[in-house]
Amino acid sequence: VGSDGRPSSTSAISKDVESIHQRYDSSGPHTALILPFVNFLSSLIVIVTRLIGLEALLSMALSAGLTVYVYNATEDNPAFDGGAMSWTLLTFAVVTPLSASVRMAFARREKALTYLKTIRSSMINMFIAHASWDWPKRGQPESGRQACKVDWMEYGDDVLNEMLSLIDELCMILLLPTSTRARHKVLPASVKEAKDVNDVSERIHKSLVGRMGKLSAQCEYLKLQGLPGNEASRIRQWEQFILDSIEGLRLIKNYRTPQALRSYSRLLSVLIPPLFCPYYADLARSTGSLGLGIFYALLTAVALSGLFDCVAQLEDPFFGHTSLDGVDVQEELGECLSEHLLLLRKQTFSGAKPFQRSTQKI
Repeated sequence: VGSDGRPSSTSAISKDVESIHQRYDSSGPHTALILPFVNFLSSLIVIVTRLIGLEALLSMALSAGLTVYVYNATEDNPAFDGGAMSWTLLTFAVVTPLSASVRMAFARREKALTYLKTIRSSMINMFIAHASWDWPKRGQPESGRQACKVDWMEYGDDVLNEMLSLIDELCMILLLPTSTRARHKVLPASVKEAKDVNDVSERIHKSLVGRMGKLSAQCEYLKLQGLPGNEASRIRQWEQFILDSIEGLRLIKNYRTPQALRSYSRLLSVLIPPLFCPYYADLARSTGSLGLGIFYALLTAVALSGLFDCVAQLEDPFFGHTSLDGVDVQEELGECLSEHLLLLRKQTFSGAKPFQRSTQKI
């Protein structure tokens, strides 16, 4: 270990890690001075490009327009006192429900990450077991796998093919369009859309269950060849973990945070800021600056609409390729896990030909 506490290994990976630290370490004096400004600019870009949508623009337009109207309409009214408006309504009607929705949405996302972690680790362990676990008898070199008249590379490829197909289908079901929004419950066209999506989802789900059945049958085949029961039970446990996690991910995909709460928050986050236009107009008059009153109105509208957009983006946590905090399912399963399984195949069956997948329509 070097003086800076980092590994001083001469391996290629360690050199790459050291190079990354040298180029991108944020503890350098120059970077430390620039980084706050870069982070501020990045946050501003996120707010403008990701959190200001049509609903935010509508609320901003209404808030600014009504503020100007009230400011002009009450110009000759000395008894006008917009500052008497209470912000209690804003707090209890909008901010509190939105805060609860944000907590629930992030809890669902973290649960989804836990399920994905379980699937990845269980699949890797299960493939290692199917491809390389042996059960030789002491003093009998021609026992265990060597005593079986089985092409173990072909067997391992059959298991790997089912696993890769299962991964692909799990990505399909998680990346289907969202079908549980308010419009999918009340509008005829959207109800039909939700039915079509759910029909496809059910077909993929049945195929997933079928593939888990095939993987279970592969374990039975190993038992017939002599795999001890205690080791087979460990494989069964990994199968259970995978199936439990798949069902958990499917339920997160199909069910959301309370729909009534989301509809309530969506409407009030747009309509409440314009209702406080008398307060903004009074602020403008007391400070002698209409621009300050309009700015305060716009800021309130952006804050509430942005908070709701944070919730909306995490309602379906499996769109990491389009949302900032979503789970990138294609990366975590479709690319990383598949590559790891193929790497394990290459290590287990050295000198084997490149893996050829067999496809089967759902």
